[in-house]
Formats: sequence, C-alpha cells, structure tokens
Amino acid sequence: MLFLRTDKGMEVLGPPQRFIVNANWKTAGEQSAADGFHTLTLHRWLGEVGNYAKKDENGQSADLSPEMYGVEISSPHGHALRCIDLARKIKRLTGLDPETLSVEEKLQALPPAGMTAGMVEQLARNLSDDQLKVLTSMPPQVGGMFPNILFGFVYIPQPDGTVVGSMTLHAYVPQGPDKLEFVNWIFAEKDAPPELREKMLKQTIQLFGTSGMV
Repeated sequence: MLFLRTDKGMEVLGPPQRFIVNANWKTAGEQSAADGFHTLTLHRWLGEVGNYAKKDENGQSADLSPEMYGVEISSPHGHALRCIDLARKIKRLTGLDPETLSVEEKLQALPPAGMTAGMVEQLARNLSDDQLKVLTSMPPQVGGMFPNILFGFVYIPQPDGTVVGSMTLHAYVPQGPDKLEFVNWIFAEKDAPPELREKMLKQTIQLFGTSGMV
C-alpha cells in the first residue's frame, strides 16, 4: 500500500545522507516503534510557525492536537504504524464533508504523499478497494520496522495551501554502544513529474535531513 502502489514503483532520489549520532541505536529504534505521542511536545513548533502554523478563524494560534489524532498499530514482531485521520485535511482542501465524497474524489483532492492527481488512476490497478479506502481515511504515515528502520510518508504544507509529499526511510546502524550511523534515504515514484521530485528532495532534506527541522 505504501511501496507498491504505482505501475512503475519507487526509486531512491540520489545517495542517502549519513551522519553519526552519539546515542545507542536501540533508543532510536524504540522511539520509531512506540512513541507516537512525542509530536505534540518535541515537534509542537510545527503548529506554530511558517507554513505549518495552525490558526483559528481569528488568525490566532490554534490547538494542534486534533491534527495529530490517529491510530497506533503495533505488531508482536516489533513493527509499528502511526495512522493519521485525513478528514480535516480533505475538508480544508475541498470545503466539503469527507463523508459525502467518494474514494475517487478524496484521492483527487488529496493524493497519497508523493503522487499527483494525474497519477491517482494507477492506484486502482495496484491496490484493492479496501486499501484505497484506508489511503483516503486513515493511512499509515510514520512507522517502524523492527529493529532499526523508520519510514515516513507525510504531507509538507506549502505557502499556497497545497501540500507536497515526503517519502523517507531512516536506518539506525549500530557503531558501538554509544554511537549510531543515521542513514536517510529519500524516495519518489519513478514517473512523478521532475518538478515534484525536485520539491520532494529539497523539502525532505530540509525537514528530515542531517540538519532537518524534525
């Protein structure tokens, strides 16, 4: 549903970023698998500044909590998913109640991260009806693959009110008891437009890279 959704599939956008973190790799691995609640504390600024700011109807800072409502999914094998409700995003983009929209209308309004509206037709050829419903309601956006991998399929707000998808995979490679190598891979659909790929690369580095904001 995340990696095999288009006709041509995904590819890596250039070499990964690599840097050393002075921490045990298990700390990062555990955070990726179990801590879906840190966003409202560690990343609270996301709702307060720039394109990410959450404002009420009076232009004042609003509560970010509803944007983070979702479902935590865990596996006995150590894997985990954080699934976020898209209803608010779709309503903000369309001005309509998502319950009144079909799956196809929701996909056109808010294509999965890293896809354009023109690519949406490929989804029906590669995914089941149930998978499409999940993609338009509460799709996985961040997850951990045991023991040392995190993936993120998130939306990055733009100044014009649209969003750009970010698709990234982090590996936490042990380098001793007190060091890990952080490897940051960035992905794009093979047939995504060049201008979208360029935006995804630059903004994913800005957000999730070596000196990223998240």
